[in-house]
Parts: sequence; structure tokens; C-alpha cells
Amino acid sequence: MDFAHYSISLILAFAFARYVTENTKIHLKFKGLWIHHWILATLAMGVILLLEISEPYVWGALTGVALEGLPRKNWSIRNAK
Repeated sequence: MDFAHYSISLILAFAFARYVTENTKIHLKFKGLWIHHWILATLAMGVILLLEISEPYVWGALTGVALEGLPRKNWSIRNAK
């Protein structure tokens, strides 16, 4: 059942991240850097790995959020403006 929880969490988080990114204008930018949600999700994965959290729904959700951001056209961390 762990694989099922992981898969369902991945799909739901991917869909939620897509909905939020398409319908909001929230951006985290500072000093020429643009911090995307896929970067934040990857950093969170590093933290939960260090904390040895092994809940499949947590890993699935973070994977879904990270994967949603990667196929986008503009995912550079440099802010052009």
C-alpha cells in the first residue's frame, strides 16, 4: 500500500501545484535569483531525508511538486529583470 499512497500523493500534488502556478502570481525573487517551487520541493526532500522521514505520501507530494515545475519553459534560477 505504500506505493499506492506515494502514487496518489504524487498525482494530487502535481495537479495542485499546476493549479496554483497557473492561477496565482506568487514569485519568490531576491538579489537576481528566482526560487521556483521545484527548488523548494527538492530542498524539502533533502531535509526530510536528513530527518529520516519515510512517509510515502510526503515523498510523493514533494516529488509531484518538483516534477510539475521541471517541464516548464522558464525554470532558470537567474532573474532576468
